[in-house]
Amino acid sequence: MNKDGFEVDIIRREQIADDPHPVRLSDDEEDFWVAQAPRAQELLDSPQFSAVIVATNGDMARMNTLEPMAFVRFKQWMSTLADRDPLKRRRDALQAKAVEEVLQEYLPQWAKT
Repeated sequence: MNKDGFEVDIIRREQIADDPHPVRLSDDEEDFWVAQAPRAQELLDSPQFSAVIVATNGDMARMNTLEPMAFVRFKQWMSTLADRDPLKRRRDALQAKAVEEVLQEYLPQWAKT
């Protein structure tokens, strides 16, 4: 979490066999740790999505990620888990809603998958 309260969870699929867990992204103790998420394999198995994005300063880059509705479905499901932190459940639902609204408004061809 940064000084403004922005929090990011880096997730991975659940541990299989001899996978290392928890996974660290660097040797820095203050760096991100990767958390296991149930059904995260569905995100890995989803179709790919690629789009050009434009920064506020006009710089452009290509964003490669997962199919947006896979994210929406995953976050909607996470928001229903009774044993999940209520704040995270609320955040999950809001994230799913925000992405779905962007899709419906700007990328309707991706809102139906």
